[in-house]
Amino acid sequence: MKKIIIMVMCFAVALAMALPAAAIELSPDAANIPSIYATVTDGQIVYKNVPTGYSSQTFNAILTAYGLELTPEAAAGVPASYAKVVDGSIVFNDKSMAYTPEDYHRIFTAYGLTLSPEDAALIEGPVNYCKVVDGEIVLGKTSTAYSALGISQILAAYKLPMAEPEVVVTEEPCVDSDGDGVCDDVDACPGTPKGVKVDERGCWVLDQNCLFDFDKSVVKPEYYPLLNDIVKVMNDNPSLRVELEGHTCSIGTDKYNQGLSERRANAVKKYLVEKGMVDTSRVSAIGYGEKNPISTNENEEGRKLNRRVELKPIW
Repeated sequence: MKKIIIMVMCFAVALAMALPAAAIELSPDAANIPSIYATVTDGQIVYKNVPTGYSSQTFNAILTAYGLELTPEAAAGVPASYAKVVDGSIVFNDKSMAYTPEDYHRIFTAYGLTLSPEDAALIEGPVNYCKVVDGEIVLGKTSTAYSALGISQILAAYKLPMAEPEVVVTEEPCVDSDGDGVCDDVDACPGTPKGVKVDERGCWVLDQNCLFDFDKSVVKPEYYPLLNDIVKVMNDNPSLRVELEGHTCSIGTDKYNQGLSERRANAVKKYLVEKGMVDTSRVSAIGYGEKNPISTNENEEGRKLNRRVELKPIW
């Protein structure tokens, strides 16, 4: 069944690049803000303004209050002195310490944050964290204990990447004009009568391996009911004419296969006309030999599919 993309990938990527990143901020309603970092007074956040070293336990709690999370997979990117992963769980330390801006940046990015040169330029002056040189961010290499106010100014420059727009895939309704269960866009034989059994291509096909013994062109009696079904379809559709097309696999000479395909197509026609009482003007027979295979002739499974009588409806 054909599928269509409601929002194509190239459009989704372009849109994601065009959207601004999501700024992070600490809400007065945030739960469990460490008191060493900030307090809430009359609905306003009051940051501590004394340079302080934080333990990684406390610093993680601060970032968690911002709605950020460090996963065990991302923890591999943080300094070893900040956290490590043991048996799949992150282990933080309780030792207060200061990091270099380079290490702070590694920690922030491990929590999913990004810093652009444009945003980094906003914190060149207020805190000694980084500078922008020729469009590139240069981070400090000296361990620095920032105040909570300084940390909040640094974090205000970082952003969370916007999620890419969801690409929605939906199925286009199948248009099956002849009602054979095969959609029109892949139906190789449109116009088959209602109720007939078709193959995966949508074609009305009789398996020669059932109808005939090897190298024979006489319909086996046990398959008369199969041909009687064709008679019923013809009777139910008085305006329908059918062309019987005989096909073979590639085993044997071209000349022999051509003759065999004609004999078998005519054998089916003979039954429909003589036993089914279908008017001969409504049935024609033609042989194509091995010219029109529908599968490979390199193995028996494919050759079996190629040995067939197709019924081409003519309305």
